[in-house]
Amino acid sequence: MTLPKLRDFAKQETELQGVIGMEKEALIQAIAKAKGFSYDLPAKDTSAIRSIKHDIQALQKQKAEILTSAPDRKKLKLVQSKIRKLRRLTRHLARETKVEKAAQAAKPAAPAQPSAPAETAPAAG
Repeated sequence: MTLPKLRDFAKQETELQGVIGMEKEALIQAIAKAKGFSYDLPAKDTSAIRSIKHDIQALQKQKAEILTSAPDRKKLKLVQSKIRKLRRLTRHLARETKVEKAAQAAKPAAPAQPSAPAETAPAAG
């Protein structure tokens, strides 16, 4: 569902406030909570960046082989474009993880509630 349709749905079906400023994932979670559904974010593959970097290294070796043998421009362009796309993907994934870590660090810890309020002596007057 697109974001405008999700916003319309949230306005009509639930009593959520501030749906205009919400991002898609936050809006989906809020709708699910309001409707009583459980919605968990899918777990992200933490080793994705590492595996993509291994793919980039393999493509760079392939590129070197193409350059040392008879240079085939079509194969070279294809390999170079794959390398570029994978590098862009690693930058994107790194940025996502950086934002997630910053968001987790920004969440305030739950304030400790004292078990019993401290009694204060009445002010002498």
